[in-house]
Amino acid sequence: MFQGVIAALVTPLSETGEVSESGVARLLDSIRPHVDALLPNLSTGEGRWLTDRQWEDMLTATVKHAGDLPVLAGVLRPTTERVLERARVAADLGAHGLVSTTPYGSGVTQDEIHRHFAELDARAGLPVVAYHGTEVADNCADFETLLRICELPSVVGVKDSSGSSAFTRRLVEAAPGARVYAGLEHLLLESGAVDGYVVALANLEPALCADLFAGRLDDPAAPLAEAVERYGLEEDDWYVRVKTALHERGVLETDRTVGTGAGSGAGGEVQG
Repeated sequence: MFQGVIAALVTPLSETGEVSESGVARLLDSIRPHVDALLPNLSTGEGRWLTDRQWEDMLTATVKHAGDLPVLAGVLRPTTERVLERARVAADLGAHGLVSTTPYGSGVTQDEIHRHFAELDARAGLPVVAYHGTEVADNCADFETLLRICELPSVVGVKDSSGSSAFTRRLVEAAPGARVYAGLEHLLLESGAVDGYVVALANLEPALCADLFAGRLDDPAAPLAEAVERYGLEEDDWYVRVKTALHERGVLETDRTVGTGAGSGAGGEVQG
């Protein structure tokens, strides 16, 4: 379940700031042959800033135009109950799973983090991928807590955006009972034998991502580094840059962002 290249999708917007279904359709047409699953509404999709209507419209359009690809719903909400509300909507809209962070706040304890995912396990009604990293929630599970989370029956994966390839490799070596996905482009080749890549780069270079994951390139480091540099994937506004490149290709009708209504200046979010 959910193995290979998982495209962390941008959210195509119209000139009036609504989700552009035609933009979603063009985007998915351009990447579908090379990726294994689709992930709308996470950080690359500006998931923290989407209105409920935008969130639902993006998920609806993704499911509609996904073809045979599974769709994982990104859910970036601050509390367990808010995530569960979105999970129920996601299931009704046809999502095959959800990706969630820990509850927001620097004071959240490890027990509260585990309890959050235990509640999702019991009540979400969908397979769950734990989004591991500090930038969205201002906290994260430690290694032992993450292993406990992976023991929950509905937790099928961990998206590691911790920024440490050593942590990713340690998690892979622990064989946690859930799939392990690398979530940062510049660390893909250092992350070990992961089960998949969850990356923004798949919006722009899906064939390259597929070749990297399959090990088909003699010198994978060079094209990956070039792509990371060209698209600014280590910059705070990486998702804006991805949108701009897609707009220049004619895939997106605009490069609008949720935060600014324009193609620049809305930085400050974690990648993936």
